[in-house]
Amino acid sequence: MSKEIVVVIPMEDGDPLGAVPNDKLVIVKIQQGTLADGKLKVGDQILKVNDTIVRDTDHFYQLLRFAPPVASIILVRDAKKAAELEAKVHIPPERARLIIRRDGYTYFVARIDWKPGGPKLGLGIKHYQNRVLVSRADQNSLAAQQLLIGDHIIDIDGRPVTDKDVCRELLLKSLQSQRFVTMVIERPETMEARHWVQSALAASAAQAPSVAMNSDVREIAARERQKLKKLILVPKKSCMRKSTIPGKPITINEDKPSEFIIASDNEGKMLRHVRR
Repeated sequence: MSKEIVVVIPMEDGDPLGAVPNDKLVIVKIQQGTLADGKLKVGDQILKVNDTIVRDTDHFYQLLRFAPPVASIILVRDAKKAAELEAKVHIPPERARLIIRRDGYTYFVARIDWKPGGPKLGLGIKHYQNRVLVSRADQNSLAAQQLLIGDHIIDIDGRPVTDKDVCRELLLKSLQSQRFVTMVIERPETMEARHWVQSALAASAAQAPSVAMNSDVREIAARERQKLKKLILVPKKSCMRKSTIPGKPITINEDKPSEFIIASDNEGKMLRHVRR
């Protein structure tokens, strides 16, 4: 059952709280060793900071900057919802190794269950710079229950994906074979992260996955391109021999045709006459 509580956290200027809320102001991550560790919990929904109603995540961080010496946070805590969210953000170690964590993003495991005759999947994806991004989540679909536009699908049931076609194949195969699929998701939370995702989705065409070359390989390739630009085109030498003896003229007399019997490629068959 949910209840409204007040958490008082003493803090000094520049101290990070260590709690990451999502767009609904629900805390999805607590950093160990920070002010929030042991006082706030995953699943807490923030309502006010020092008696000021929090509008969004940017407003929350702005209020924290002016909160010292004390941040009095009013929040709603639901033990059941917190347990569900805790299980969601707990990523198994073998799958966590696939994640390259970036500031401004949260990471969790999403699960989609499918039933014959139930809601459609309703998912659109594209790949951009080796990332599979959610480009569409239809209303009232299975995808809309778990995913948001701009989410980065890192893996499908533990298999890393960087190409939309591979991702789609693995996703559909899992839904057909086991009626559910799990995905590790990277979701943008800060303004900078959302701006990057919006730019990626606005790209004119889905880019084929590419592997970045090492710096030494790029240097070698650049030198070779410069060599090709400076290359002087030399006429190619013919492989045919040129004779200094003048050739004999050939004349054809159509009034006196001559016939010669030649061998056939197929033994036992005669060559056929053809019209001139």
